[in-house]
Amino acid sequence: MAHLPPAAIDHLATHHGVASIAQLRELGVSEHTFRDVRRSGQLIEVLHGVYHHPVVPLDEAARCVAVCAAHQEAVISSVTAGRLWGYRRLPRDRRIHGLFPPASQPTIARWVVPYRTAAFRTEDVVTRGDGIRLTSRARTAFDLARALSDIDLLSVMEQAMHDGAFGADTLWDVAAPWLSRQRPWARRFIGLLAQRVDGGAAESHPEVVVGAALVVAGLVGLERQHAIELPGYGRGRFDLAVPSLRWAIEVDKHPTHQETDGRRSDLRRDRAASTVGWRVSRIGPDGLGRHLDATVQALLATYRTLRAAA
Repeated sequence: MAHLPPAAIDHLATHHGVASIAQLRELGVSEHTFRDVRRSGQLIEVLHGVYHHPVVPLDEAARCVAVCAAHQEAVISSVTAGRLWGYRRLPRDRRIHGLFPPASQPTIARWVVPYRTAAFRTEDVVTRGDGIRLTSRARTAFDLARALSDIDLLSVMEQAMHDGAFGADTLWDVAAPWLSRQRPWARRFIGLLAQRVDGGAAESHPEVVVGAALVVAGLVGLERQHAIELPGYGRGRFDLAVPSLRWAIEVDKHPTHQETDGRRSDLRRDRAASTVGWRVSRIGPDGLGRHLDATVQALLATYRTLRAAA
């Protein structure tokens, strides 16, 4: 029985068990060896001209490698790219979504969803070491305007900025060139971006939900991730704040806030904030979900009281 050469084995190990026939040729696999390893089941065709070693799971990443190996101009995008980036609030349809050139003839495999377009820039494409080409964090968030609801899309925008360490201007730069009447989803993306709470990126989906609900309810002057120096505590950040009223809102969704050390740290920071005239309102898990409307009304009541006092 023929065996693959070490170079081919190394390639398969770093590319999720996937290689094209052209790559195998470059890695020293002869025609005789190729026929033999196929016959023995060491390589199985997954797309035309692309093969997979059955020892490695043919998971989503492996199928992304296969699409990129089969089509040199393909770029993984939309919800598939979002899952690769680890974005939240995404559907799991088990298909591979990709961008392809307008005149291309992508694979007809049912698990590949092609979108033919010329509307992407080289700077919006990231090539990974495992052979996957995918849209950048910012471009992926933009493309998801076709697939997500307003609040989920806004949440992904915030996560993209947080995880990618960039600001809203990067999202503007990606979206602006494609704004037209023929792309209503692009207009929706721009509209949501314009409505986001000023400041740093939200660190969780509940923060996005609460902030968006307060903006819709008419609360003015809200800022996200407000940084402050607190005496006896040091530098801190509030999830949401109205600096003009010295009022902060903390969304305590993470389990660490419910643990003893977490509660102790939160209490110490709240006390430090009170010494410089700040009031902190905290929202726990029981204030979200179906209780969100009541939570928002309570926060609005606090807001009105503070405004009247100011």
